[in-house]
Amino acid sequence: MAPHLHAPLLVNRRSVMDSPAAIRRRRRRRVAEENRKRSIRACDRCKARKSKCVESNPGRCQRCVVNNLPCNFQRPISPPLRGDGSTGSAQDAALDTPTNTGKAVAQGALRHHRSPAPAPVLSPRLASNVLAGEAAGGSWPKVLSRLREAFCLDPQGGPEEQRMAVGQAQMSHPTPLHHAELDRLESAVHAFPPHSIASFLLSVLIKHATDTFFYVDQAEFTSEIHQFYTDPTSPLRSDSTFVCLAMATFALASQWTTLEKPEGHQTSVGLERSDLGRVFFDHARMLIPDIIERPCLRSVQAPFVLGVYLLPASAIGSSYVYLGLALRKALALDLHQDIDDQKTNEREIEVRRRLWWSLYSLERCTTVKLNRPRSISADIITTPVPSFLPALDHSQKFDNLRFQLAYMQLVKILDRISDPELVDTGDEHALHARSESELKEWKRALPIEFKLQDIDPQDSRYRAVFHLYLHYYYAWITIGKASLVSVVRAKLRSCDTGSQPLQISNVTRNLSRLCAKAARKLLGLFETMSMSHKITRFSFTDFQGCSIATIITLLDGIPERDSGYEARVTFGLEHLRQMAIGNTTAKMGVRFVEAIQLITNEAREKVTRSACTSERTPQGNSGISSTSEYSQWASWLTQEEQAQGLSDRTSSLSMVPEAMTPLSQVGQWSSSHNTTGLRPAWAATERHMYSPTLFPMQNLTQESEAYPEAQDADYEFLPMLHHDEQTLLMELTGLGVLDVSGLSNPLE
Repeated sequence: MAPHLHAPLLVNRRSVMDSPAAIRRRRRRRVAEENRKRSIRACDRCKARKSKCVESNPGRCQRCVVNNLPCNFQRPISPPLRGDGSTGSAQDAALDTPTNTGKAVAQGALRHHRSPAPAPVLSPRLASNVLAGEAAGGSWPKVLSRLREAFCLDPQGGPEEQRMAVGQAQMSHPTPLHHAELDRLESAVHAFPPHSIASFLLSVLIKHATDTFFYVDQAEFTSEIHQFYTDPTSPLRSDSTFVCLAMATFALASQWTTLEKPEGHQTSVGLERSDLGRVFFDHARMLIPDIIERPCLRSVQAPFVLGVYLLPASAIGSSYVYLGLALRKALALDLHQDIDDQKTNEREIEVRRRLWWSLYSLERCTTVKLNRPRSISADIITTPVPSFLPALDHSQKFDNLRFQLAYMQLVKILDRISDPELVDTGDEHALHARSESELKEWKRALPIEFKLQDIDPQDSRYRAVFHLYLHYYYAWITIGKASLVSVVRAKLRSCDTGSQPLQISNVTRNLSRLCAKAARKLLGLFETMSMSHKITRFSFTDFQGCSIATIITLLDGIPERDSGYEARVTFGLEHLRQMAIGNTTAKMGVRFVEAIQLITNEAREKVTRSACTSERTPQGNSGISSTSEYSQWASWLTQEEQAQGLSDRTSSLSMVPEAMTPLSQVGQWSSSHNTTGLRPAWAATERHMYSPTLFPMQNLTQESEAYPEAQDADYEFLPMLHHDEQTLLMELTGLGVLDVSGLSNPLE
């Protein structure tokens, strides 16, 4: 019975197998035995991913060439294809000849690029497989193949489709290197530091510069650096994308090397005040045009790292452009999209996600700080947030995934707080209440080990946690900035007209107090940082955060000042000066804050005079002679101080005893300042020498331990700057966050 019952099934199965389409498929599978075993002929990477491997040149498959990845075959390299002539032997000679110079490798790369092996006639499915990752999702052969499958047609296309498949496969070959590109590549390879120096810079990058971001897969990049130095025939030596990324990371790491300087180690003054990474940056930026069209992650990572490197010197110029370039390239590679590609392993997918969210979060946060329009809409992002992946996280020397996630969440809150569309279309108080609730919830959700006082300052986590709290208080300042300005203007208006102060709502006053409190907390963070010997130059985040906290403190001190006001302002300014050493742009920013200090001091005197005037006003039987005499003396003293000039007053405000200066606890200043204050008083003739008409702009590059740039008339050079430089000062110091453009109207 059983054979009889299964007979119809056997007949149907036989009829299906004997269909014309099945016969054609069996005929196409009748190939040579060595060609049938694809896994034996595949490279290690394609074999692990179970992908078809097409060897375009001896020793490298098309997939690895497109993705700029090392290609390793566990078999002898196949001989050159027929018709290749002597090119194949020349390529083998170039690969097999050891050399320690970049010139020979680069010339071998030129022959390699100019003489690619002719692409075989591939099926549409095979042609689509040789392209790189998700970027190949919309390739012509793949679309045509899917259409044929959807319409139940023969997968084998006609001659026209075959030609399109071959053309698509040939597009995956890298374009030949021009002689100028080879010269730039050779120059950059020769400029690589010794292996020991490169290893040191890489360790500094991971320990201090990584922070809350994901620049590279630390384990993979470390392995590639080692391969570059130990293998003279490594294809990385002829890879512009790798060389550019390496130079960019060296440049960024150079900015943080001072944190690794041993105590008591003496270095030259010029070395401490110079941009140590400039030599690496010059080579990296020369290679940017050569890599921008390459469809690989390094073409995103290199401009990303360069943008971070340039933040302190040109946040609103070159850095803004490089970060925008990296973001656009990431969009072109679909990093913002969730990929559904079984050919891509989990590690690659997670690297793409972390790179995208790091770039997007920094670009969005910088956009808010620079008061610039949003580059892209968050609605187009479909890729999930990063998640824990043991295969990736356990191999990272500094596993900062939790810091990345916390930073991403905080940037989303900050982005909503500063979104002008939300402010204009909704209830502002309701928006602020929601933002306050989100910020409090964000802080409560932080792990218990995210406490700065419990982390060793030498730990890589220290600066990451520090910057999380810095952005947290920065968000509170952003919420209450407008309220603080409103309270200050209302007070000054009453002093100007002699009328009663305007009625300020309790909500506005509360937001103003929260803003001032956040500024005090932020300055306290920097005091903790200074006592931990973690002060560093070339940090846009640190400088801008300290600057905005100092400016908020100055504004909050106009209506009234407590006993700690002078110490907070003095610390803020001295901390800014310390971070500005060797950076002309930052020194201009310090002058800008000092100019704001003069304005706030003048406004404070206006409030004080108004208070004295109100005391002289007759009220019943209060005309006591002692009060009247004191008021006259106070008025006379104010007039005398004005006659002496603003500079003397500013100098006296800035001079505090050594014991009151937080920076003095970390030994940053010489003993010559112990009795005379942090800055010596300048005679009238010396002040005249630094008049803006006699003090040229180029002198900004000259250092002076006495900080002569803080004199009374120095702030007058600001209107002479170009528009972009004035804008840079506004955003670098954080004043642009206050949106003072509407304050030019007279007080009403």
